[in-house]
Amino acid sequence: MAEKRVKNEAEVHSEPVLPSQGEAPNPESGSRYSSGRRRFLKGAGIAAPAVILTVSSKPVLARHCTVSGTLSGNLSHQDYDHYCSGRAPGYWRTHPDDWPYPYTAGDCVSTSPGGMCNEYVNGTPFHSTYVNAASQRGPFSGYLYGDATMLEVLEMSVLDSRYQLGAHAVAALLNALYFGQESFGYTEGQIIDMWDARHLVDPEGLREDLELLNTRGE
Repeated sequence: MAEKRVKNEAEVHSEPVLPSQGEAPNPESGSRYSSGRRRFLKGAGIAAPAVILTVSSKPVLARHCTVSGTLSGNLSHQDYDHYCSGRAPGYWRTHPDDWPYPYTAGDCVSTSPGGMCNEYVNGTPFHSTYVNAASQRGPFSGYLYGDATMLEVLEMSVLDSRYQLGAHAVAALLNALYFGQESFGYTEGQIIDMWDARHLVDPEGLREDLELLNTRGE
């Protein structure tokens, strides 16, 4: 893609680095809500303490919109007429103008005959190890998707299942800012913390949890 990016001087990876076939999360395998999520909710594994602590500090109205609250069936609260919200990766991929600040799909440099943009540059990078031409750093740690932008990860997820985890991470981040903690269940920082704690040790469970959160409004 025709995006010009400026890398951190300490960066040593020049090409996108994707997980091997043995490590790649496969969204088609097993139950939609697999043992990865059950392990997370029971508090097992490296990531559980950090994530569960963030849940315990949430406002009362937001707690039923967390992963555990959603799985327990509390999608609405009878005392508050409060509903959980979310939008899937496909929505954010096709509605770049709706992205909440500070994240951006980029600047449109090419449009189709129908007026739709078909090429963006200078979008927000996915990983924090990269910065774009506007000196904006990505939100997520690691090198899983190389120097791809958040929008490129959303677009690639349509063609390559290895990008599904990243696409749901992008959608969850945008949902957290767009809907707020009360309706989505998590803040922007908590979604980033979830990624940091689990994307290497429990990628499939993390993808399932984020997918559950992102698809509640559909």
